[in-house]
Amino acid sequence: MKRTIFYILALALCACKPSIPFQTAVNKADSCYMAQDYEQANNYYKQAFQASDAEPQSYHYSNAAAIAAMAGDEQTAFMRLNQLISNDKEWYTSNFAENQDFLSLHQYPEWQVLKDTVEQRQQRIEKDYNHELIARLQTIFSRDQEPRHAFLFACQTKPDNQLLRDSLIHAMQQADEVNLQEIRDIFDTYGFPSKTVVGSANSVIWLVVQHSDLDTQKEFYPFLRKAAEQGELSMEDIALLEDRIALFEGKPQRYGSQIVEDSTGERVIYTLLNTDSVNIWRSAVGMPPLEEYAKRMNAKWNK
Repeated sequence: MKRTIFYILALALCACKPSIPFQTAVNKADSCYMAQDYEQANNYYKQAFQASDAEPQSYHYSNAAAIAAMAGDEQTAFMRLNQLISNDKEWYTSNFAENQDFLSLHQYPEWQVLKDTVEQRQQRIEKDYNHELIARLQTIFSRDQEPRHAFLFACQTKPDNQLLRDSLIHAMQQADEVNLQEIRDIFDTYGFPSKTVVGSANSVIWLVVQHSDLDTQKEFYPFLRKAAEQGELSMEDIALLEDRIALFEGKPQRYGSQIVEDSTGERVIYTLLNTDSVNIWRSAVGMPPLEEYAKRMNAKWNK
């Protein structure tokens, strides 16, 4: 009897244990994913969706489904994908069938149903798209990202090979120059391409500008700001660009997105415009609290 009572009390204590906050659990899941610990990442995402403050967005469902699939938890993967498709009637991704993260799901009948649903949505939504321009933007995106991923990988695996890192930095700079010329040509031909023409591929414009020099960023900022106000870009993108411009100009940043190294080589949040208001401003554009961002980015923040 005593053992039974102890067991019941233990269950009650576990049930009363406060849940981990949603964004904290997501951050931990992302860290585990980067470390290729998919099982633990899947567990953290389960905690995130059970959190009392959980307000998952479409990309949370998509990321959680991919991680569950890679962890061998196909049941949870299908559940997240079905939740995503049910909650967001317009969601689709153009590489859904080719996404290697979902490879383990292909053997199940449910996969074909999901695949057909996503492809039908894509055909309906993209019926009047400029597919030639989309392909061009996708090429620009790949040219931007490939040398950056290679650079990060080199920093992680060969931190002492400065020659390799210098060559990858040069490759990034060359790619950025080509991409900026492409973006200028697109602007001259189409103006800022709307979502009705290229869908979310228009965010590539922002990406190239974000990786450009200060003069280019200031030149394009009014156009990108207007696009965000019209719902063509996210306000978070504009916040990141504002902070990048402030950093380059040596001014305090509003949203705390920019990280620098101090004299000791430690990663720190660059100078803030107002520490009391920063989380209010971040929340207004869809950013998590700065405390969580700093922890995720392994950066120090002195309030």
